[in-house]
Amino acid sequence: MIGKARRVIRHTAASCAALVLLAGCGGNAGEAKTLDAQQNRATLPDAKVAPGWKVTIDPVAYPLGKAKEFGVARCYEGPEECSKVQFVGVSGLHDHNKPTVDFTLLTYPDSAAAQSAYEPVWKAWSSRIPEARALNLGEIGDQNDAVSGLSASLEKGSQGLISQVRVESVIMLTTGRAGSGIEMQNTLKKFVTVFAERAEQALQGKTPSFTLDDVA
Repeated sequence: MIGKARRVIRHTAASCAALVLLAGCGGNAGEAKTLDAQQNRATLPDAKVAPGWKVTIDPVAYPLGKAKEFGVARCYEGPEECSKVQFVGVSGLHDHNKPTVDFTLLTYPDSAAAQSAYEPVWKAWSSRIPEARALNLGEIGDQNDAVSGLSASLEKGSQGLISQVRVESVIMLTTGRAGSGIEMQNTLKKFVTVFAERAEQALQGKTPSFTLDDVA
């Protein structure tokens, strides 16, 4: 990945200055302050982004009100969690002997709004993982957190993982669940990286093109 030093990476326990290397390829010129519904949808991972995976949820994006109406968005911890969200997008992937991975993209009017929403959103979503343990994602996005634990099914050997990454004015949530014996942590980290890179491309006014094949 290539890019510029401008980000503060937030790990679960501490903050530090870091270089973030970002790829840009093709698309329209001009940076966007935030993403509209079409850009939101284009950022979400699909089968083209992950060759060999099957789509369980086709990428969709709606204004917050309609997203709630359609069951795409929920506010688990009350209005503060969903405050200032403009669009909500979701997609999902799965394949045999691989985890099920779901993606949620929240867009805000600017970086300040997304940054102020980060903690309420993370508090709400991370609480959904039983027996959660913190994970270190490394240098992904302007802020990131992740936890792993059991899946919501609580079945013996089940695995659940959720990560949250902020890139400027968007917050991305990646959730995974798998049965016993299925490798998940490395796979999810690759998807988190892809998701963040695609958001960066979209915010730069480019057509998101980053895929799993681009992750080392």
